Amino acid sequence: MATVANDYDVLPRDYRSTRRIPAWLMSVGLHTCLLIACALLIHSPSKGPAVESDRTAGIALVQRSQTETTYFTEEDVASASSTAATATTDSASQPSPNLKTSVELAMHLPSSEELSSSTGLGQVLPGAIGFTTGSEGARGLADGQARTQVFGAEGTGNKFIYVFDRSASMEGFQGRPMAAAKSQLIASLGDLESVHQFQIVFYNEEPAVFHPDRSRPPSILFASDENKKSAQSFVEQMTALGGTRHVEALVLALGMNPDVVFFLTDAAEPQLTPAELSAIRRRNRSEATINAIEFGSGPQPRGENFLMRLARENHGKHVYVDVSKLP
Repeated sequence: MATVANDYDVLPRDYRSTRRIPAWLMSVGLHTCLLIACALLIHSPSKGPAVESDRTAGIALVQRSQTETTYFTEEDVASASSTAATATTDSASQPSPNLKTSVELAMHLPSSEELSSSTGLGQVLPGAIGFTTGSEGARGLADGQARTQVFGAEGTGNKFIYVFDRSASMEGFQGRPMAAAKSQLIASLGDLESVHQFQIVFYNEEPAVFHPDRSRPPSILFASDENKKSAQSFVEQMTALGGTRHVEALVLALGMNPDVVFFLTDAAEPQLTPAELSAIRRRNRSEATINAIEFGSGPQPRGENFLMRLARENHGKHVYVDVSKLP
């Protein structure tokens, strides 16, 4: 049988020997190529950002932008923290400007000229001027309202504001009007439990507000035994003098979002104008009952006056008291 030779077998011996390349030669050639490539890479010019100067750091934070790179060492961070802590301490040691501003605003009252227009109240006495409104209410009690009265004018709710005239005329009739008003107010406070809230505003040309804690802005207070005791002392020490301006005291009271306002005055003059009555009604956002207690001498005059309209337009009751018959 004939044997078929492959292509390699039929080549001449000399040609086959020249095709064999030693392995060591191939290895040398490969390493040489690699060394040349590394040398080219090492010596090629850098196209990256400029070389930064060396800085010694254990841990560094790097902040990069399009134009520069910034390094923050542990010492930089410690220094920044120390500076921030110092600034915080200095800030805490300074009195808060908000507290001072709140108290100053609470005592800022408009002039009679500012109140002459129907829009004057909203511009100069927004939000009761720094008073807090006691958002806790009656601490969540669903049926824990109180019922109390002043000279027979009743009110039911959780938050009660007493706005009492203390002008000089209240000392007439041997001081009986002022004494009777104080007695009724203290008795009314006795009807309130600790879950109810109250505030007292005596006024002549300007309001005098019950404010036992001078470190805080004046606010509506819970009727705790301590607060009622302090309130009784405040009421007993109040004196009657000066003239009468009704509007500012009423606006302060309504700004505390009460349920009931007891408004007592003996001043037939100055009367609240229709524009002022309208502005007060708009300020009564909590739909508070405003009971108006009118002190007068002799039988009640005929006809409707501003106190009757004030009570009627704000869900309240008007009561007339003949001070000449007070004990």
